[in-house]
Amino acid sequence: MSEVLTDLVAVLAGGGGVAGGGWSTAQLIGFCGTVGGMLWPFFRSRAGMLLVQLVPCLCFAVHYAMMGAPTASALNGLAALQVVAALAIGARPAFRIVYLAILPVIAAVMAVTWTGLPSVFAAAGMAAISLARYQTRVAPFRGIMLVALPCWFVHNSLVGSVPAMISDVTGIAVNAWMLLRGTGLTLPSPTPTPPAAAAMPPAAGEAKLS
Repeated sequence: MSEVLTDLVAVLAGGGGVAGGGWSTAQLIGFCGTVGGMLWPFFRSRAGMLLVQLVPCLCFAVHYAMMGAPTASALNGLAALQVVAALAIGARPAFRIVYLAILPVIAAVMAVTWTGLPSVFAAAGMAAISLARYQTRVAPFRGIMLVALPCWFVHNSLVGSVPAMISDVTGIAVNAWMLLRGTGLTLPSPTPTPPAAAAMPPAAGEAKLS
């Protein structure tokens, strides 16, 4: 884990990464996915979040394949198809059956591409994300993503994917903040106190007390 953190500092400083080869193609593709992974939590609509998630799905599918993480690569490719199906759920409730048919494939992909603990955490993260994308309301979507992203963070620390770790940490922080804002648990911004109303002049015919 300490080696991965050292790599993280090195990459952010512009030096060598996990493979020691500087800004490798795998890292550059991974950081393209990181941009999408950092941006999608800021979108307020479910459809907006899902559309932006297509970017990290496709980029990380290639990134993990180049890093020798076959389970994560295959699951991210599957996730891209899942995003398209999840978008259809919002407009066509009957499409849920098609979406649910994707879920058993996660277990099959894990079995075929088995590499030990990384496969376990990748499959667990993908299963939780699948449940999140099945939600049609934003708050449950964000809440379940807070369970899924730590699973992916553990996977990414095991395989040494610095771009994916940055994406995970950002997603966890932003989703937690947006959820707290939605529930009113964050500190409210101070509201200016309206100026005191001017004294009303006495009505006509009303005696003025001296």
